[in-house]
Amino acid sequence: MISILSVNYNCLDWVKLLVNSVRKFTSVPYEIIIVDNFSIDDSREWLKTQKDVKTILMAENIGHGRGLDLAIEKSVYQYCLVLDIDAHLQRLEWDSDFMKLCSSNPKIKLIAAKGGDPEGKLYNEEAAKKWVTGNPRTKPIHACFQFFEKKFFTDNNLSFAPMNGYDVGRKNYYDVINLGYEVLRIPAGYEPDGAKYYDGAWGDEYYIEGEPTIYHNWYSSRMWKKEKVDNLTSQEHYRRKKIVFSHPLVKEILENE
Repeated sequence: MISILSVNYNCLDWVKLLVNSVRKFTSVPYEIIIVDNFSIDDSREWLKTQKDVKTILMAENIGHGRGLDLAIEKSVYQYCLVLDIDAHLQRLEWDSDFMKLCSSNPKIKLIAAKGGDPEGKLYNEEAAKKWVTGNPRTKPIHACFQFFEKKFFTDNNLSFAPMNGYDVGRKNYYDVINLGYEVLRIPAGYEPDGAKYYDGAWGDEYYIEGEPTIYHNWYSSRMWKKEKVDNLTSQEHYRRKKIVFSHPLVKEILENE
């Protein structure tokens, strides 16, 4: 019932974690589709050996958005969960919880990670019209995960490709809103003591039904052979990445690798 879709570029460790988390925690019928944007690490070789992964090997880097559009086109199930390659699932029943949220209100057509409120206030129709001309600047949603019905996406000719300089954190939100529907935005969550699940790592957990459900690591897909991204050095990034891959849950997910 669910197609799990992602685009990879030189993120082998994270590909393995994403794929194995889907295998471990997904109960409903599913497929995994990974578009590889001409990686030059060992990602493509590993993906070729995974019989349960539909891998689309690109001859060039076509970009994240176009890669996701291609994955959606090739998907066959009712629902789609788009994950950034440096995200992974954390528990059983995530699938039933997402489907329940999606069906709880016929107006909800997209479930995604919560960003900032548009223009610092609640959504209004005038604000929605401005995204094509430069405002609002805040991303109402983050692109690290998005859940939707494929038919709604394709019937309305929606796309993950950027437009007018806007990434999917702005574009997809307003595309859905402008069609007269709602976006359910899931805020990042924390443990009862205020700690993050992978405390000390660079990323966010998203909680559904009070349980950590999806983790997204910041910058991982952008650190390939770079010494610095924004203010994050590669040395600090890999220190924080080690925290994630040393966590008992992640070790359990990867135990058969």
